[in-house]
Amino acid sequence: MEEKHTRFEDLRLMPGQPLQLDFEGYTSERDRSVLIGYRAGQSIIVTTPLVNGSPMVLKLGASLAVRLFATQMNCACAFRTEIIHISRAPYPHLHLAMPGSMVLGEVRSSVRAKVSLIASVHYGENFSQKCSAMIKDLSLGGARLEAKMLPVEVGETIQLTAQVAVSGIERIIKLDAIVRAITKETGGVGVGLQFQTMSDSDRITLHAYVLSNIHRQ
Repeated sequence: MEEKHTRFEDLRLMPGQPLQLDFEGYTSERDRSVLIGYRAGQSIIVTTPLVNGSPMVLKLGASLAVRLFATQMNCACAFRTEIIHISRAPYPHLHLAMPGSMVLGEVRSSVRAKVSLIASVHYGENFSQKCSAMIKDLSLGGARLEAKMLPVEVGETIQLTAQVAVSGIERIIKLDAIVRAITKETGGVGVGLQFQTMSDSDRITLHAYVLSNIHRQ
Protein backbone atom coordinates (compact mmCIF):
# COMPACT_ATOMS: atom_id res chain seq x y z
CA MET A 1 0.00 0.00 0.00
CA GLU A 2 1.06 3.56 -0.66
CA GLU A 3 1.13 6.39 1.88
CA LYS A 4 -0.93 9.35 0.70
CA HIS A 5 -1.91 12.69 2.18
CA THR A 6 -5.60 11.99 1.69
CA ARG A 7 -7.86 13.49 4.33
CA PHE A 8 -9.92 11.14 6.45
CA GLU A 9 -13.12 12.89 5.36
CA ASP A 10 -12.25 12.18 1.71
CA LEU A 11 -12.99 8.49 2.41
CA ARG A 12 -16.69 9.46 2.68
CA LEU A 13 -17.35 6.89 5.38
CA MET A 14 -20.80 6.46 6.86
CA PRO A 15 -21.75 5.83 10.52
CA GLY A 16 -21.71 2.10 11.17
CA GLN A 17 -18.52 1.55 9.12
CA PRO A 18 -16.68 -1.50 10.59
CA LEU A 19 -13.19 -0.72 11.86
CA GLN A 20 -10.28 -2.71 13.23
CA LEU A 21 -8.46 -0.98 16.09
CA ASP A 22 -5.08 -2.52 16.82
CA PHE A 23 -3.79 -1.52 20.25
CA GLU A 24 -0.28 -2.49 21.26
CA GLY A 25 -0.39 -5.64 23.35
CA TYR A 26 -3.80 -6.80 22.11
CA THR A 27 -3.87 -9.54 19.48
CA SER A 28 -7.40 -10.97 19.55
CA GLU A 29 -10.78 -10.29 17.95
CA ARG A 30 -11.62 -7.80 20.70
CA ASP A 31 -10.36 -4.82 18.69
CA ARG A 32 -13.48 -4.57 16.52
CA SER A 33 -15.16 -1.19 16.49
CA VAL A 34 -17.71 0.86 14.55
CA LEU A 35 -17.50 4.43 13.29
CA ILE A 36 -19.99 6.72 15.04
CA GLY A 37 -19.01 9.91 13.24
CA TYR A 38 -16.31 12.53 12.82
CA ARG A 39 -15.72 16.25 12.53
CA ALA A 40 -13.22 17.44 9.92
CA GLY A 41 -10.00 18.60 11.52
CA GLN A 42 -11.19 17.65 15.01
CA SER A 43 -11.66 13.98 15.86
CA ILE A 44 -13.00 10.59 14.81
CA ILE A 45 -15.62 9.08 17.13
CA VAL A 46 -15.72 5.28 17.41
CA THR A 47 -17.26 2.70 19.72
CA THR A 48 -15.01 1.33 22.45
CA PRO A 49 -14.15 -2.33 21.72
CA LEU A 50 -15.55 -4.84 24.18
CA VAL A 51 -13.77 -7.59 26.12
CA ASN A 52 -16.11 -10.26 27.47
CA GLY A 53 -18.98 -7.82 27.13
CA SER A 54 -17.25 -4.93 28.92
CA PRO A 55 -15.48 -1.89 27.40
CA MET A 56 -11.71 -2.20 27.10
CA VAL A 57 -9.76 -0.32 29.75
CA LEU A 58 -7.77 2.28 27.81
CA LYS A 59 -5.73 5.37 28.58
CA LEU A 60 -5.62 8.83 27.06
CA GLY A 61 -2.75 9.16 24.63
CA ALA A 62 -2.69 5.44 23.82
CA SER A 63 -1.53 4.92 20.24
CA LEU A 64 -3.23 2.53 17.86
CA ALA A 65 -3.53 1.53 14.24
CA VAL A 66 -6.89 1.75 12.48
CA ARG A 67 -7.70 -0.45 9.49
CA LEU A 68 -10.80 -0.45 7.31
CA PHE A 69 -12.14 -1.04 3.83
CA ALA A 70 -13.39 2.17 2.20
CA THR A 71 -16.15 0.99 -0.14
CA GLN A 72 -16.59 4.34 -1.89
CA MET A 73 -12.92 4.37 -2.94
CA ASN A 74 -12.61 0.57 -3.33
CA CYS A 75 -9.49 0.48 -1.23
CA ALA A 76 -8.09 -0.77 2.04
CA CYS A 77 -6.98 1.99 4.40
CA ALA A 78 -4.72 2.08 7.44
CA PHE A 79 -3.43 4.88 9.64
CA ARG A 80 -1.96 5.53 13.06
CA THR A 81 -3.62 7.77 15.62
CA GLU A 82 -4.10 8.18 19.37
CA ILE A 83 -6.93 8.43 21.89
CA ILE A 84 -7.70 12.05 22.77
CA HIS A 85 -10.91 11.53 24.76
CA ILE A 86 -12.64 8.60 26.50
CA SER A 87 -16.33 8.63 27.37
CA ARG A 88 -18.64 6.11 29.00
CA ALA A 89 -21.87 8.12 28.59
CA PRO A 90 -24.32 7.74 27.07
CA TYR A 91 -22.41 4.65 25.85
CA PRO A 92 -18.69 3.78 25.73
CA HIS A 93 -16.94 5.60 22.90
CA LEU A 94 -13.59 7.11 21.99
CA HIS A 95 -12.40 10.24 20.23
CA LEU A 96 -9.36 9.59 18.04
CA ALA A 97 -7.03 12.23 16.65
CA MET A 98 -7.36 12.92 12.93
CA PRO A 99 -4.47 11.23 11.09
CA GLY A 100 -1.82 13.29 9.35
CA SER A 101 -1.54 10.71 6.59
CA MET A 102 -3.07 7.40 5.61
CA VAL A 103 -1.91 4.33 3.73
CA LEU A 104 -4.24 3.38 0.90
CA GLY A 105 -4.16 0.27 -1.24
CA GLU A 106 -6.41 -0.49 -4.18
CA VAL A 107 -6.78 -3.96 -5.60
CA ARG A 108 -8.90 -4.92 -8.59
CA SER A 109 -11.13 -7.89 -7.87
CA SER A 110 -9.36 -9.79 -10.67
CA VAL A 111 -5.83 -9.33 -9.29
CA ARG A 112 -4.70 -12.56 -7.66
CA ALA A 113 -2.01 -13.27 -5.10
CA LYS A 114 -0.12 -16.56 -5.08
CA VAL A 115 -0.59 -18.23 -1.70
CA SER A 116 -0.42 -21.63 0.00
CA LEU A 117 -3.28 -21.42 2.44
CA ILE A 118 -4.97 -24.41 4.08
CA ALA A 119 -8.76 -24.19 3.98
CA SER A 120 -11.75 -26.20 5.10
CA VAL A 121 -14.40 -26.79 2.41
CA HIS A 122 -18.03 -27.58 3.23
CA TYR A 123 -20.11 -28.90 0.33
CA GLY A 124 -23.04 -31.10 -0.55
CA GLU A 125 -26.61 -30.92 0.76
CA ASN A 126 -26.81 -28.42 3.65
CA PHE A 127 -22.99 -28.25 3.43
CA SER A 128 -22.89 -31.49 5.43
CA GLN A 129 -19.72 -32.82 3.76
CA LYS A 130 -16.26 -31.51 4.62
CA CYS A 131 -12.73 -31.82 3.30
CA SER A 132 -9.40 -29.99 3.41
CA ALA A 133 -7.95 -28.11 0.46
CA MET A 134 -5.07 -25.79 -0.39
CA ILE A 135 -5.81 -22.33 -1.77
CA LYS A 136 -3.14 -21.63 -4.40
CA ASP A 137 -4.19 -18.16 -5.52
CA LEU A 138 -6.60 -15.67 -4.05
CA SER A 139 -8.34 -12.41 -4.95
CA LEU A 140 -11.26 -10.32 -3.76
CA GLY A 141 -13.41 -12.00 -6.39
CA GLY A 142 -12.44 -15.62 -6.07
CA ALA A 143 -9.79 -18.29 -5.61
CA ARG A 144 -8.27 -21.42 -7.05
CA LEU A 145 -7.83 -24.36 -4.73
CA GLU A 146 -6.43 -27.86 -4.98
CA ALA A 147 -7.69 -30.95 -3.17
CA LYS A 148 -7.09 -34.68 -3.29
CA MET A 149 -10.81 -35.19 -3.77
CA LEU A 150 -13.67 -32.69 -3.95
CA PRO A 151 -16.86 -34.16 -5.48
CA VAL A 152 -18.57 -30.93 -6.56
CA GLU A 153 -20.04 -29.70 -9.83
CA VAL A 154 -19.77 -26.46 -11.76
CA GLY A 155 -22.46 -24.08 -10.51
CA GLU A 156 -22.57 -25.61 -7.03
CA THR A 157 -22.24 -23.38 -3.96
CA ILE A 158 -19.69 -24.29 -1.29
CA GLN A 159 -18.47 -22.70 1.93
CA LEU A 160 -14.79 -21.94 2.46
CA THR A 161 -13.16 -21.32 5.85
CA ALA A 162 -9.52 -20.32 6.34
CA GLN A 163 -7.29 -18.72 8.93
CA VAL A 164 -5.16 -15.85 7.68
CA ALA A 165 -2.55 -13.65 9.33
CA VAL A 166 -2.87 -9.88 8.81
CA SER A 167 -0.26 -7.66 10.46
CA GLY A 168 0.63 -10.53 12.79
CA ILE A 169 -2.99 -11.04 13.87
CA GLU A 170 -4.77 -14.30 13.09
CA ARG A 171 -8.25 -13.97 11.56
CA ILE A 172 -10.84 -16.50 10.45
CA ILE A 173 -12.65 -15.78 7.18
CA LYS A 174 -15.78 -17.65 6.10
CA LEU A 175 -16.80 -17.24 2.48
CA ASP A 176 -19.56 -18.57 0.23
CA ALA A 177 -18.41 -19.36 -3.29
CA ILE A 178 -19.75 -20.77 -6.55
CA VAL A 179 -17.72 -23.44 -8.37
CA ARG A 180 -16.83 -22.03 -11.79
CA ALA A 181 -14.26 -24.54 -13.08
CA ILE A 182 -12.96 -28.02 -12.29
CA THR A 183 -9.72 -29.45 -13.70
CA LYS A 184 -7.79 -32.63 -13.11
CA GLU A 185 -4.48 -32.08 -11.34
CA THR A 186 -1.65 -34.44 -10.45
CA GLY A 187 -2.89 -36.32 -7.42
CA GLY A 188 -6.21 -34.51 -7.22
CA VAL A 189 -8.41 -31.77 -8.64
CA GLY A 190 -8.21 -28.02 -9.14
CA VAL A 191 -11.29 -25.92 -8.48
CA GLY A 192 -11.93 -22.33 -9.56
CA LEU A 193 -14.23 -20.35 -7.28
CA GLN A 194 -16.16 -17.09 -7.48
CA PHE A 195 -16.95 -15.49 -4.12
CA GLN A 196 -20.45 -14.42 -3.22
CA THR A 197 -21.54 -11.59 -0.90
CA MET A 198 -19.33 -11.42 2.20
CA SER A 199 -19.40 -9.51 5.48
CA ASP A 200 -17.56 -6.19 5.79
CA SER A 201 -15.25 -7.77 8.36
CA ASP A 202 -14.28 -10.63 6.02
CA ARG A 203 -13.86 -8.16 3.13
CA ILE A 204 -11.46 -6.02 5.18
CA THR A 205 -9.44 -9.06 6.20
CA LEU A 206 -9.40 -10.58 2.71
CA HIS A 207 -8.39 -7.29 1.08
CA ALA A 208 -5.54 -6.75 3.54
CA TYR A 209 -4.34 -10.35 3.12
CA VAL A 210 -4.38 -10.17 -0.69
CA LEU A 211 -2.50 -6.85 -0.61
CA SER A 212 0.20 -8.19 1.70
CA ASN A 213 0.77 -11.28 -0.45
CA ILE A 214 0.84 -9.35 -3.75
CA HIS A 215 3.62 -7.17 -2.33
CA ARG A 216 5.66 -10.27 -1.42
CA GLN A 217 5.71 -11.57 -5.00
